[in-house]
Amino acid sequence: MRQGVQFSAMARDRHQNGWLTIVGKRVKKWQGHWFVYRVIDGKEKRIHRNRIIGLKSELKKWEAEEKLRAKVEEETGQLRAIEGDCTFGFFWEHRYLPTRTWEPATKSAVVSVVKRHLIPAFGPRRLTEVDKFEMQKHLNALAESYSRSVVKKVRVQLAAVLEEAVEQEIIPKNMARKLKMPPTKKPCERFLSIDDYNALMLELEFRDRLIVRIAVTLGLRPGELFALRWNDVEDGRLRIDESIAFRNDGTKDPKTAGSNGYVRLPPDIQKWIEQWHSAAPGAPGDFIFRTESGTAISAHNYERDVVVPAAIRAGLMKSRPKNLPKGERWRDKATAVNFQAFRRTFATWMQATGATVKDVQGAMRHSSPDQTVRTYMKEISASVATSVDALDRMLNLADTPAKGGVQ
Repeated sequence: MRQGVQFSAMARDRHQNGWLTIVGKRVKKWQGHWFVYRVIDGKEKRIHRNRIIGLKSELKKWEAEEKLRAKVEEETGQLRAIEGDCTFGFFWEHRYLPTRTWEPATKSAVVSVVKRHLIPAFGPRRLTEVDKFEMQKHLNALAESYSRSVVKKVRVQLAAVLEEAVEQEIIPKNMARKLKMPPTKKPCERFLSIDDYNALMLELEFRDRLIVRIAVTLGLRPGELFALRWNDVEDGRLRIDESIAFRNDGTKDPKTAGSNGYVRLPPDIQKWIEQWHSAAPGAPGDFIFRTESGTAISAHNYERDVVVPAAIRAGLMKSRPKNLPKGERWRDKATAVNFQAFRRTFATWMQATGATVKDVQGAMRHSSPDQTVRTYMKEISASVATSVDALDRMLNLADTPAKGGVQ
């Protein structure tokens, strides 16, 4: 900084939102304008600043205004004076979200829910304008198309954001606190019958049969399955101590403390793993299932590129309709074959082996308060081991040859 030039103390009291103009002849853009104040040689100077905020075709005016306000804060170092005229969208992005300490996967899920179901409805509205009737009506409308899980998340986040606004004394009362949960669609209960499972296995190569067999027989979450390394394989058990982080950004601890431990490894699956190791050898710390570059496989990509096409070939799912617009949903949740269906299949057929509810909960490594105490952490009970082995035998009575064998 030039001698004699310094930030003006007077600037602290000058709160501003800036203003927008539209620039560009062919491609229209939002340009933001604001002032900064400097003391130069003992005199205060007002300096005009401007920046391109974004394309006009991609941002509504209120969205551009919110981004401009954030830019003004960043450039001037002054937080915008939050009052009752603050919009829901601005408060969510610049006052609520930065104070959260969520895991990346949790943050991604919450941001997705809010941006998809709350920002379009309440983003440009002032916090003082959002009333209980309007919020309840919005929840009721969502309940006609979405599951209870989604609607509940929307309700929880709506209440949490407004509660924080109350704490910051921006609004006097949280109008979302007593919103009612409306009736929703019946949740998806899709699982595979033994015939479904065998039909799917017939359509898979050896590596993919092994992945599906582990998912269905051991009930692993996809992040845990694709985080398995060769040194996690022990005699009769698998060590579960990490999970693939959101968007494959490295690994993290498993979903819950109860998920960190060992699971039973049936003898036949262990033989398949040994066969796969012979076909695709790796160092002890390498992922068992990895990409050509050595990174962990993405569960999302694997479902899309391997599981769904195989399920369609097996007649378990309908194929994507022709001429369907890009981005439009086409998979029917009631018949979708994915890792959630594999985990439900595990829970459903484990009971058929004679396993108790406690055994199933222990094998799935759940840790919610309403469940029984976990059956194992570092040791596997005899009843769980027996049930998992019995499930593997039940699902794999016929050793159907894989397409192409071990490759």
